[in-house]
Amino acid sequence: MHKIHFGSSADTHPHVLTTAPEAVAKLIEQAIAATMPPEIARSAVEGDAESLACLGRSIAVQEGHLLEAVIIALASTHPSRVTLTDLRLPVLPAAVEVIKRNRRKLYEGISFEAHSNPSAGTYHPDLVVVDATGRCAVIIDVKRSLSGYLGGSKLLELQQRMTASGLVLPDVLWRDHQRLAVETVGTAIIDGSKTSTDVSDGVWPLSRLDDLLQIEGASQLAIESMEAFRCGLRKQWQAAIAEATAKSACPSEGAVAPTKAHPSQQRIAEMPARRRGRPPKARPSIQVGLLGPGLRPH
Repeated sequence: MHKIHFGSSADTHPHVLTTAPEAVAKLIEQAIAATMPPEIARSAVEGDAESLACLGRSIAVQEGHLLEAVIIALASTHPSRVTLTDLRLPVLPAAVEVIKRNRRKLYEGISFEAHSNPSAGTYHPDLVVVDATGRCAVIIDVKRSLSGYLGGSKLLELQQRMTASGLVLPDVLWRDHQRLAVETVGTAIIDGSKTSTDVSDGVWPLSRLDDLLQIEGASQLAIESMEAFRCGLRKQWQAAIAEATAKSACPSEGAVAPTKAHPSQQRIAEMPARRRGRPPKARPSIQVGLLGPGLRPH
């Protein structure tokens, strides 16, 4: 019997985090370097519109990649669990219809063969954590922010696809991953921007990672890694500003300094210009006003 549930964690003793900080620090360093290369930072500071737009996009993308990489690194430290990435889980149309048309209690205990429909779509979870001892698994999707999923059906569609893929996960693990046997499959979405600790909707904040991954210290390290990434970007930006300021304060290389005029030349330049020819005619006075009849201002 394969049961699908949302956001629940296994009732096991949490593993104490010990080896991940060094690996996470390297991930942060790589993310900062990929987000703000010196040449892009210089161009952006100087006001180049294309560089500014590129930098804005890069910050959001790289922060999402970093959060995903950090959570995978943290989950991989658990000694009694298997962390799988790069999985392609089939999303069978029949599984989707079962989920849409029935309450969860009615489709608990149902599973599908993964290869029963070759034309099915696929879902790529960021990671799947398997507890072989407890015969349970959790499908995890990591989002930097769910702001783009709110106010519509996109979040519900994502959760339905995750649940549909969960109905075939036991078959995939048994067939393709050394006979890993699970009887319970859960799904969880990690929202890096969520502040509420309520996980009843299947959306988890970083502050609840200890409970989700069963790793003590995971929440703190994940939060600190995001803060370190943003702090590193600020330092890179400040360094680019300082470099641009120093460059503008110094004269350009190859520029020729103005030469001081000789005293005789300066006296000649200061002498009033001699008028030649007949004196100029007196100019008529100019009137400015609203345009009136006869094209005359009044």
